[in-house]
Amino acid sequence: MTTQATKTLKLDFQNYWHVGSGRSAGHHLDAVCLKDSHELPFVPGKQLKGLLRHAVRRAEDWDWYEEYATWFSVSIEHLLFGSESQTEDRHQLYAGMLFIDDAHLSQSEYDFLADQSQANLRSYLFDDLYSTAIDCQTGTAKEHSLRGIEVALPMCLFADLHLKVTAFDERRREQQQRLMDNGLAWQILAQALPLIDTIGAQRSRGLGEVIVSYADVAA
Repeated sequence: MTTQATKTLKLDFQNYWHVGSGRSAGHHLDAVCLKDSHELPFVPGKQLKGLLRHAVRRAEDWDWYEEYATWFSVSIEHLLFGSESQTEDRHQLYAGMLFIDDAHLSQSEYDFLADQSQANLRSYLFDDLYSTAIDCQTGTAKEHSLRGIEVALPMCLFADLHLKVTAFDERRREQQQRLMDNGLAWQILAQALPLIDTIGAQRSRGLGEVIVSYADVAA
């Protein structure tokens, strides 16, 4: 019998942020934000999972989980997120126990803005930023270097996290169950959350600053 558990992750964006769709918009925007079927911004669960995995990996490498070192013979990262397909033989691949939904606005905000009568309000969730390349010799903008990017305003998004024991072999299954017991997996993830401080593109230019926490815990 498998055991499941759920928590909600809160993404509290502190400034403009951009999770790209890979598309442009006419002649004035080179990149637009990723939006769902109601034209509302969201962060894909796959992207969140990658960020969480990288955070847990760093925490484990830095011995933040040293107190659990004797509890697990498999790395905590691999128990939570599964094997790494780039480094494992296909016959050695196995699933992790953490599943992550897309991050959206709170249910009440989403339901309000998704209503067709509020379609005109959705555009106010976004803004446009423009930049140019500067000629270091003349100090003036280079010709044809103007670039535009659509950004989302600061807001809070929420994503459900799900834990499920998935391993088939007994040893790994017992260790995943140990992570489930007494909320240990949630404690381990909580230690790594502060390592995620930006999300999305243009992070080196100040976009995407975020505070990540569980929704039922004050940031």
